[in-house]
Amino acid sequence: MELQLYLDILKRRLFVILIVIAVVFLIVTTAGFLLPPRYTARATVRVLLDVGVQDFNTREDYSKRLLNTYSYVLRSSPTLKEAVRRLPSHEISVSIAELRENVVIEVVPDTELISIAVEDGNPFLARDLANMLALLLMEYAQNIYVGSSKSSLMIIEEQMISVDQQIQADRRQLSIALSETEPNVDIEALESKIAFAEDSYDRLLDRYETTRLNESLRANSVALISPASLPTEPSNSLGLIEIGIGLAVGASGGIAVALILENLDTRIHSAQQLEYMTNTPVLGVLPVGLLSMEAMDDGLEDATQQAISEAYRLLAVNLPAVKGITASQTILITSAVVGEGKSTVAINLAHTMTERGQYVFMVEVDLRRPTLLQKFKLGKPDYVHPGLSDVLSERVPLSPETITQVSVPTRLPRLSVIGSGSKVTDPTALLASSEMEELLGYLVTQGYTLVLDAPPVLSLADVLVLAPKVDGVVLVVRQGYSKREQVLATLRQLQASHTNVFGFVFMQKGGKGFIYE
Repeated sequence: MELQLYLDILKRRLFVILIVIAVVFLIVTTAGFLLPPRYTARATVRVLLDVGVQDFNTREDYSKRLLNTYSYVLRSSPTLKEAVRRLPSHEISVSIAELRENVVIEVVPDTELISIAVEDGNPFLARDLANMLALLLMEYAQNIYVGSSKSSLMIIEEQMISVDQQIQADRRQLSIALSETEPNVDIEALESKIAFAEDSYDRLLDRYETTRLNESLRANSVALISPASLPTEPSNSLGLIEIGIGLAVGASGGIAVALILENLDTRIHSAQQLEYMTNTPVLGVLPVGLLSMEAMDDGLEDATQQAISEAYRLLAVNLPAVKGITASQTILITSAVVGEGKSTVAINLAHTMTERGQYVFMVEVDLRRPTLLQKFKLGKPDYVHPGLSDVLSERVPLSPETITQVSVPTRLPRLSVIGSGSKVTDPTALLASSEMEELLGYLVTQGYTLVLDAPPVLSLADVLVLAPKVDGVVLVVRQGYSKREQVLATLRQLQASHTNVFGFVFMQKGGKGFIYE
């Protein structure tokens, strides 16, 4: 049900959605044409990560830190200033801070690669600046390991020279001692010292080779894999992806605007919305229009009349199925406010019931603005026919003769109308009286079905005092006219007065029927 409600909203607000999509698309395309072209050049370098690091966990942490460090170095002010200084052939008018915004450094996931992208309105500058930053990163890596201060390799080399000099001195001393008849030194101790020094020299030599290899690799740990080429197409030009994103954003915005408008618009637009909102059944969805008695009598119904007839026949079938009511019943037709088509529904429903062989009395219980006799074209406009108010106020005994005096037959043989009668000062008191209840009971015992055309519920107490006396109430809601708060307030008031609400009749747009005036 909720999905159907949302689909109805989107269908109803389709024009708004299309307008928002068109506006967003126009903005995107206009911006694409008006924005100055921007070109993006991209250079890619490889960083050797695990040189000299044996432990796996340490290597992983070192790799992340090293790549993040290089990314920071590339966008640092000293690096950018040096790049600008080395590009004298290009005139760079932006500041270093603005230039930094045009440089995008990305570490390619699960690789040893760093992507250096530069965006600028000059494609040549974008290319040269990207390549220059890659060159500066390589120089930076070399300077880390081949700087002016002593490196590990130099320190090991000095230690080797010192040990070698000591070995040579000890060997000369041993040679002299061996040539003497009575040497003044311990030859065995001297030989042991020389052997230990030679072993130390061998270990230093191994360290020297390992360190030399590591420093050689580290000095070349950053290598240019893919230099930046000259971009030929602007990177900010509109493509299918950008247009698709614009359409998607426009559609999302249009749907959001449609939902906002729907939330602000409290009018009821569909039977599904009405049923979901009130948790009360919709007995029928009816077209606006009044059945023609002359056309039905002559069998000359057109397509419109046939559609109205079928809709009311379905309503007449649905009514007895509500809460097990019988054929002889009293049904009150009302609405929340004026202009919703309740009198049209009452007349057409009574009309349809006579087709099924029921004897129907239409009773106009609107004692304030009576129009029922005029709608049936019964009597002159200025003539007041005795009716409901006269029976109730005079308290005349009920009999077939009394009913005949206050009722007016119509063209349909099974349908009669009891008008409102003379004007009274307190209609609510008459409708709440025991005489009203007796009249309804008497007509039902005579085998009549009563259709009561009542005034609106809101702002009047008439329906609230009368509704508990009838079998049930049918509320008329007009599409695009009735408001949620009015319908809900009406339903709450009727339920508070212990009224049996059969359900709603939903009047669709189209055509023009009678309205309450």
